[in-house]
Amino acid sequence: MRIDDHREVDEPTEAQGEIAPTTGEPQTMAELLAESERSEALRPLRAGEIVEGRIAHIEGDEVLVDLGGRTDGVLSLREAGEELKVGDNVMAFVQQPEGPAGHAVLSLRKARRERRWLQMKEMERSGEVVEAPVLEANRGGVVVDVGLRGFVPLSQLSSVGAVERTEGQDVPEAIKALVGRRLSVKVIEVDQKRNRLILSEKAAAQAIRRRRKAQAAAELKEGDVLEGTVTQVTGFGLFVDVGMAEGLVHRSEVTWDKGVDPLRVYKPGDAVRVEVTGIDRERERISLSIRRLQADPWQRMGTEFTVGTDLDATVTRIMPFGAFARIAEGLEGLIHVSEIAAHRIADPSEIVQAGQTVRVRIVGIDPERRRLSLSMRQAVS
Repeated sequence: MRIDDHREVDEPTEAQGEIAPTTGEPQTMAELLAESERSEALRPLRAGEIVEGRIAHIEGDEVLVDLGGRTDGVLSLREAGEELKVGDNVMAFVQQPEGPAGHAVLSLRKARRERRWLQMKEMERSGEVVEAPVLEANRGGVVVDVGLRGFVPLSQLSSVGAVERTEGQDVPEAIKALVGRRLSVKVIEVDQKRNRLILSEKAAAQAIRRRRKAQAAAELKEGDVLEGTVTQVTGFGLFVDVGMAEGLVHRSEVTWDKGVDPLRVYKPGDAVRVEVTGIDRERERISLSIRRLQADPWQRMGTEFTVGTDLDATVTRIMPFGAFARIAEGLEGLIHVSEIAAHRIADPSEIVQAGQTVRVRIVGIDPERRRLSLSMRQAVS
């Protein structure tokens, strides 16, 4: 046979149409997927992997699982910890690829545990907050149940205040009291190899506050009047929980009375009524005021208090240039050093002390600058 004749035999004719290559390799996406599934089905099982199967038979405590083309698996009905019936689809953990009878030894409980570890890792990434019951308490913190046993260190607890730990000390009562309660917690560390799962109530509280602030910043408006509870007293003001979020009452917005330390007026747990004075939606900050819901004491000027009025006042502060005295709540004036006594004095403290009641006369009122001038030497005793 000539070479030309051989080529003519191998080449397809138009009538024959295209034919698939003779290599036997899949060419379409469907064929590739089917081939991949066949390869996966034929791959030997590995210890520690999670497989899907269908309950084929149940006899006594033994459950036979059809793994779809691979060797069948067996698991203990008692170990499964759940009701099973023939036909159920299950996800199982491979403990042994091949047991004594040739079947793979499976575990549903371990499969659930493996999936839970994966969920914890995802929760660590997403920052999700969950509720968990407290199972145990020790000197270092509490153990909680999130499907796995997790630990909340004392430093990550916000349900208890500062707890001093002393060598040899028993578990503090404040920590013991958490057993049985449910805490909102956030996953902060996942280490399956070391069986280490660390959670934080403080981080969860911060996340909840941020979420509530974002919601409140979108819903609240300036001028809203709300009932709230003082949650924290700081050097710059009060934090107040108004239900949907927490806002700040700056120390200048606590009271009209300049003669009183505003941070001594309230304590955590006090109920207060506040007005929304500002909303920073970008930074999700809410500004509040207590004093704006109270009558402005300066409205009494010109009616109840006029220039020339003599009255008793309480000295609040001593300064080199004079003494400040309160004539009524929210109304404080300056007694200049030259107005303290009829004779010249070098230091106001020679004559007056903080807390002392003195007789004064109103000698000047400046409503625009909200300044009040007082005199002791001009007052009639």
